[in-house]
Amino acid sequence: MKKYRLIVIDDHHDTLELLKFNLLSEGYEVKAFFNAVDALKYVTAENTDMVITDWMLPEMDGLDLCRNLKHNPSTQDIPVVMLTGKSDEIDVVTALEVGAEEYIPKPIRIKEMLTRVKKILRRKAGELIAQMSRDPNNNNKESIVRGRLKLDLASYTVSLEDEPLDLTIVEFRLLELLARQPGKVFSRNLIMERINGMDYFAAERSVDVQIAGLRKKLGRFKDGIETVRSVGYRLNEKAL
Repeated sequence: MKKYRLIVIDDHHDTLELLKFNLLSEGYEVKAFFNAVDALKYVTAENTDMVITDWMLPEMDGLDLCRNLKHNPSTQDIPVVMLTGKSDEIDVVTALEVGAEEYIPKPIRIKEMLTRVKKILRRKAGELIAQMSRDPNNNNKESIVRGRLKLDLASYTVSLEDEPLDLTIVEFRLLELLARQPGKVFSRNLIMERINGMDYFAAERSVDVQIAGLRKKLGRFKDGIETVRSVGYRLNEKAL
């Protein structure tokens, strides 16, 4: 059985020790850091399965750490769990927009956090198995083409009329979800379940914000993503 390697970052000693103790008790390998700068150096050099980080940190905060990880091809697939005392909807949306998988408010409820961590790792393992099943040599070259839109699932890149689009990892996964089944309507709840899991306290408004950002990047092809009133969203291949 795989032993997952987790990175935990918090500048409060007691919180860091609490997280480390409980994660070690679950059988994970845990490396703890008081700041994101040292953690980032470690993650880029060592194999890591998940990063759990506080938002408010000295030198580099959790959001900047997440941005750095998601813009580096070698670390962009590492799930990031954000811990924070911030609870406004805009804060939740901000964390998800930069690519965080989860948003866990403080004070941390340990059992709940452990359940979320387990579900994320299980989902990631399932995604890896699915990827390897498409190519036994783990050299996946699958792509999705819808009209002028092309998604390369191996490199996590998207082009529209052969021009690259700069998408966040969340935007890519959202577009991939819609593009796999054009014409199918996905509810906001289903989108949150497929993209981030149902384990975080985020308003459905966060999906609307992500869709709005994606449409903006599609430019004159923004109608390729249709709103189905009171239901959700679907991909209109004819508009692409």
